[in-house]
Amino acid sequence: MSDIRERVGTPTTRSGVIRVMVVDDSPTMRGWLSVIIDRDPRLCVVAQAATAHEARDLIKITEPDVLTLDLEMPQMNGLDFLTHLMRLRPMPVIVYSSLVASESRVVAAAMKQGAVACIAKPDRPDPRVLKDLCKTLVAAAKVRKNTPADTVPLLARHIMLAGASTGGVAAIETLLAQFSSDSPPIVIAQHMPQRFLKSFVDRLSRIVPLHVQLAQEGEVLRPGSVHLAPALERQTCVAWDEKGWRIEFQDRLPDEAFCPSVDRLFTSAVPWAPRVGAVLLTGLGNDGAQGMLSLFHAGSRTVGQSRDSCVVYGMPGAARALGAVESEVDLRVAGTTLLRMMEHTV
Repeated sequence: MSDIRERVGTPTTRSGVIRVMVVDDSPTMRGWLSVIIDRDPRLCVVAQAATAHEARDLIKITEPDVLTLDLEMPQMNGLDFLTHLMRLRPMPVIVYSSLVASESRVVAAAMKQGAVACIAKPDRPDPRVLKDLCKTLVAAAKVRKNTPADTVPLLARHIMLAGASTGGVAAIETLLAQFSSDSPPIVIAQHMPQRFLKSFVDRLSRIVPLHVQLAQEGEVLRPGSVHLAPALERQTCVAWDEKGWRIEFQDRLPDEAFCPSVDRLFTSAVPWAPRVGAVLLTGLGNDGAQGMLSLFHAGSRTVGQSRDSCVVYGMPGAARALGAVESEVDLRVAGTTLLRMMEHTV
């Protein structure tokens, strides 16, 4: 027990701070993650564990709010540990493993067993990935229910996010025509003044087989629904809880050029990335490129509209240049392509 207690961090007295345990068999990785996490004023590492058995004992001692978990460990692998943990002491867990990038079945199993999110461990320190990890830890700590017994219908566990600007009106019409009433919910950020959004929603309601409306704060999203982000100086985001996906409005930041912002919409879903499909459509500039990259790193399926089918290849082109686009396709098959890619996710 003395060796284990050496892995217990200094108790924090900061009010409201989130207590994190790092579970990884690599001492270098444990130290690296602990330093990064401790730099975030919202977080504090209270313990490090090298094995599942150490983690079990340290959880009793330190009572963390959230846990990062590697999947490749000696004695008991991370997936088996996660299964036992969710049965005996359910708590928010972020899988942080190199297997996330290459083993989709393992990721699906981890999410099924109760992991809040799965993030691919980079080969070398990547500031973007580490920033996403801290953000995900904060979001995970707010999850009240985190057990394998998920009562949310399967279709409603997935969500599709889309962003568009110049040329987006026609592109969105073409995209939505590829979905049906049993498709996962869709949230769209289209650069458009508020006075035009209502008429756009009315038009979409007449021509696509989906329930289309402006996004409303706190609304729980259902299959077959489409929610367009309003342009009312608050950013439209999404979040997941025991009821499913819901709309969450957040304050617009001073340096944000667009409202609605595709980047803000995309990055809000990073904590639950394996359940997310994202598509970037025609548009001037680069809004959405960084957000799509964060989603892609965290396990989302991503699609970009092809250059030939774009009015302006700015936004999807910027995402492709960053390496955020998993598949670039003609607009006429962008929706069906994304659905096929999401078929094997949790």
